[in-house]
Amino acid sequence: MTDEPMTNEECYHFDAFGYLIIRNALTPTELKRCVRALEQIDLDEVPVAAAHRYPFLQLRDHPVLVRYATELCGDGFRVDDQPRLVGRGRGDEEVLTDGSEWVDWSRAYRHDHGVRLCQRLQAYWALADVDLDDGGFVLIPASHNSLVDTPPEVIDGTDDMGLVHQPTLNEGDLLLVAGNTVQGARPWRGKGPQRLLGWSYIAAGLGNEALGKSKSLPEWTSQLTPEQRAVVHNPDPDAPQLHVTTDGEKSWIEERVDHPSIYLRDSDSSIDEKEFYHWDLCGHLVVGGIMDEAWLRAANAAIDAFPELISKEPTNSYGDSKSLKSEGHRSSMRDLWNLPAPHCEPFRRMIAHPALIQRLNWMMGSGYGVTQCNAFLSEKGGSGLFFLASAQTHGAFAWQGEMPRRGILMSYRSRNIFSD
Repeated sequence: MTDEPMTNEECYHFDAFGYLIIRNALTPTELKRCVRALEQIDLDEVPVAAAHRYPFLQLRDHPVLVRYATELCGDGFRVDDQPRLVGRGRGDEEVLTDGSEWVDWSRAYRHDHGVRLCQRLQAYWALADVDLDDGGFVLIPASHNSLVDTPPEVIDGTDDMGLVHQPTLNEGDLLLVAGNTVQGARPWRGKGPQRLLGWSYIAAGLGNEALGKSKSLPEWTSQLTPEQRAVVHNPDPDAPQLHVTTDGEKSWIEERVDHPSIYLRDSDSSIDEKEFYHWDLCGHLVVGGIMDEAWLRAANAAIDAFPELISKEPTNSYGDSKSLKSEGHRSSMRDLWNLPAPHCEPFRRMIAHPALIQRLNWMMGSGYGVTQCNAFLSEKGGSGLFFLASAQTHGAFAWQGEMPRRGILMSYRSRNIFSD
């Protein structure tokens, strides 16, 4: 490892997904030393309190980790808490931590206009391989940038919504995770013992949990009114949150959160909370079962009826892209709404389908308009495509399936960005 700054690819991966894997961060000698020390401590013993703790202290201050932590947390970062072995002696392996980044700024992550703020960083050293589906440490990629509460079913593991990811690691790898990324541990199913040692680091300006400060209110707060005491910072993270509100003349404690309406959930709205979370987290949403068999047949028949309207574009615009480039062409059919009747009907039916409008209303608010309806058609070997429009970069890989790929792209935009 060198002292060079993080690469653009590393910065992008951490910013987009909330974690980064540094392969082979430990030398074989360092790895063997740590494994030997690990085998000589008790199951529930704190590694740095063990007689053979020196190798673990070396991990705490390892130059590779220091290099990345300095870039992510800034100069003056420090250890926040005692190290722990993932999955040992915790008893809560099924439960994930909620990101709550907009609530808890001590774990916040921001990266705006080239300026990065990572208040808390988790560093996990892999002292043994972690293969696919081994269990153990898991996280939800991109959750460090989400402002939506994680659904309780995801937190407790009853429904992971296909979002929970288990990183695969080789012994000697270093896994860095933003502190507000939703993370936790699942039951270990690997062949050997789980050997993942985690350290927690914080930026220079934060209070340090490792100092053993009192988690109770100061004695003098007993002389305060309930409203005053509710406003004094309580260092106990498990203490119930008390909410103080006012009418401008007097203050009192409310059970409900007193916030502007943007922070209050509307139980009467038509928003599915899991869909809302997925949309905010991933930037896309798949709603299944909308088109029935008759609708699908009519749409495909309309495309088949006008082969002369299918345009084929060359593939020489993809440069060295292995995922987009192919031997075939990229085919498309445009302006499907203007096909002769009845072939236009399957596509006009898509414009304001209730299932679509229900979601567009909470995704965009009222005042949007649809601008295009194009078909993207690919036979086996057809090249891919890449869009730079919208907030989420997206596209399609070169098509290798035996059945043709057919998709309809309709673009909706807010009316206030239409040109005159």
